[in-house]
Amino acid sequence: MAGSSGGVTPHRFVVNLLNSCVVLMLCLGLVSCSHWRDSYFDDGLGVLTQSDIKARLGKPHMVKDPLLSDETTWTYRFAMSESELDPSGVKSLGKQAGSLMGGAQGGPREKVFCFMYILTFDKEGILRHWERDICPIPQPPDPFQRGLSG
Repeated sequence: MAGSSGGVTPHRFVVNLLNSCVVLMLCLGLVSCSHWRDSYFDDGLGVLTQSDIKARLGKPHMVKDPLLSDETTWTYRFAMSESELDPSGVKSLGKQAGSLMGGAQGGPREKVFCFMYILTFDKEGILRHWERDICPIPQPPDPFQRGLSG
């Protein structure tokens, strides 16, 4: 009868190492689910200046600089596709498998969303607050509200 050595076998060590790597990759995938701009602004709170952001993103689409306030607000608009919003690829995995099985036509085209980044700077021009919001969608005029006689 063979006795156990009490140590970890090379096979068990490799299995444990692979399991640890898989768990680490899943955790990194979850952390990387935000868009790079979100991380850029999160890390830059209290540090980034207006010139830093302008150098990275260009001129803002809208600037609010009230005379009686110490804060300036910049607004940027960006169109982002589903794959940009899901950099880990978790949500698009099923779509990719479906398009492989569906042939050359694949499935529906990827959706594109419009987002606004609203940045608030203090009087020294340092980023103090930011938020991401969905762009407002203008409503078309209601044809039934107009008079029917020309």
